[in-house]
Amino acid sequence: MEKVELPVHNHPLVSFTRFSLGQCKGCWSRGYIYGGYRCNEPGCDTMFHKTCAESLPEIKHYSHPDHTLKLVRKFQSSMCSLCRVWFETGYFCSICDFKLDLGCDRRPDPPLTLEKSNTHEHPLVLSNGVGFELSQSERNCKVCFEEVLEFETCYECHECELFFHVKFTEGSHTSHPEHPLKFLTGKEAPDYADKNCLLCGMEFIRELHHCDVCNFSICKECMRNPPPLDVVSQTTHKHQLHLLPRRIAFVCNACGTQGNQSPYFCFQCNFMIHRDCIDLPRVININRHDHRISYTCRLGHGNWTCGVCREKVDGFFGAYSCSKCSSYVVHSRCATRKDVWDTIELEGTAEEEEIAPFEVVDDSTIKHFSHDHYLRLNKDGVILHENKLCEACVSQICAESFYSCEQCDFILHERCANLSRKKRHVCHNQPFMLHTSPGAQKSCCALCDQKFNGFMYKSANHKVLDVRCGSISEPFEHKSHPHPLYYSGETFKYCSAHGGGLNRGMFTCDDCDYSLDFKCALLPKMVMNHRYDDHPLFLSYGESNVDGEYWCEACETKVNPKKWFYTCDECGVVLHISCVVGDFSYIMPAREGSITWSNKQVVPNTSICRILCSTCKSRCNLSSVLKVSKAGVDSYFCSSSCDTSYLLI
Repeated sequence: MEKVELPVHNHPLVSFTRFSLGQCKGCWSRGYIYGGYRCNEPGCDTMFHKTCAESLPEIKHYSHPDHTLKLVRKFQSSMCSLCRVWFETGYFCSICDFKLDLGCDRRPDPPLTLEKSNTHEHPLVLSNGVGFELSQSERNCKVCFEEVLEFETCYECHECELFFHVKFTEGSHTSHPEHPLKFLTGKEAPDYADKNCLLCGMEFIRELHHCDVCNFSICKECMRNPPPLDVVSQTTHKHQLHLLPRRIAFVCNACGTQGNQSPYFCFQCNFMIHRDCIDLPRVININRHDHRISYTCRLGHGNWTCGVCREKVDGFFGAYSCSKCSSYVVHSRCATRKDVWDTIELEGTAEEEEIAPFEVVDDSTIKHFSHDHYLRLNKDGVILHENKLCEACVSQICAESFYSCEQCDFILHERCANLSRKKRHVCHNQPFMLHTSPGAQKSCCALCDQKFNGFMYKSANHKVLDVRCGSISEPFEHKSHPHPLYYSGETFKYCSAHGGGLNRGMFTCDDCDYSLDFKCALLPKMVMNHRYDDHPLFLSYGESNVDGEYWCEACETKVNPKKWFYTCDECGVVLHISCVVGDFSYIMPAREGSITWSNKQVVPNTSICRILCSTCKSRCNLSSVLKVSKAGVDSYFCSSSCDTSYLLI
């Protein structure tokens, strides 16, 4: 894809021929852009109309004939002298205080005289300004009732001494050439008129252009930027496509979904397509799959299921498929959703090589990118002490295989040592990069809302995930539920484990009303807590048929047996989840001589005598507590809420 340097943007731009719904960063008009330029840099979704992007460095304009206007990008605090809309990139006069945005620059020179107009019954004459001697009410536009500026080009009726903004006298349109269109405000629109633009489908807010002969209504953006009548797009169809501007039910050949208005049509083969399906990107990455996927006009016969929405994919319409995974396909519209696709087109670019997280020294030794020493693998199934925590996920090692350093106390789960350096995640359309521990600095995971200081995944726009949340993929299998779970970030849902509601992002079931938030879904399945039991404690998901009462070994209060809890399979010991996993459970306790953030540090609470919380005055049951040093006095807190209470005193 060829990139060009243009003065309207700080990144190289690539041309495109599809309809893209968005806002042109040149003229700031919002709607469909066809045949323009866009930025293909990660995280930058800037788009321009073709004429806006190719704006000349200097122009002469009919509205300011005496001086040359120069193009300036991001000219601060600028209001267009014609339309009085604020803009960043546009033209200005170095001699006088005249400014022109790119939208007004693209307007064709208006005729000197309008003999017939739907705006007014008398001929209208183009005027270079309204006399300053007139009062503001006398020089108001008689369509929008807003002021016509002193030197603003406008139309004037000499018989009635009335003034009109130029934009309200426009009547003809390429999609409806048989009758002129009349400008109406929302209140003036007849009851029978459509509530949405016939061309782009956008709902009318305040203004529309209407033909009362044909009941044809379009928005001001489509009036200003009419869609092309003919389009050629080799990606989606081999023949020329023609606009059919009318209400008509059809099935789009590119995406397989229903449409009801203004398709593009091929006369040679009865091919119909939505305007925003024209020229779909050929090669893209999505956050639901590890490989690139490519657009194909037809999959062919087969039993296909979409990798994003899990609904059936009709193989006789366009879709995306993976060349490496023969069974993986995605609906065209699902693949190009803004929460799924990063908007980067990859056609013609080499595929990135995967960066290995470590170098192999021998069969049991590696050199991991996060550590200066060699790490040796242990697969003996030995259960380490509860204080031994993985540097990446800040969780107990338990009986898992792990890598350890023989020169220091650095230790990693084998699965954490194999974490991908670059990963795509279902919660975000931008890729994440793996970063090592930020030392004493703590972060907060955007999905589980847990504070941590282990390894992290971070996106280009600084979205942070801990490696527990960052390493999940779909479908997510959880022992608490018989069906696979999938990520959902659209609606407010209640967690089936603890009953609370979240809209941060959850795992949901397609088959039944079951949801888990990330905090509950990623609770450790097994923990060690030698204070209460010498055996491993396992996560239990509740018991439906229970006789008798359960009591927590830590806080000595009742445990609801129908809710989740930790228990020992050998001794029957029961503990609340909150008495095992707390606010500081994923923060590595400070080591001797380590640097802490501010005056706070997380310290172990594994001595025989439990630490007394300075706020709630209870003995903390958790394995880690927060130590706060202030004026030479150390205080301890068992939770974030207790710490906040202390700071407010």
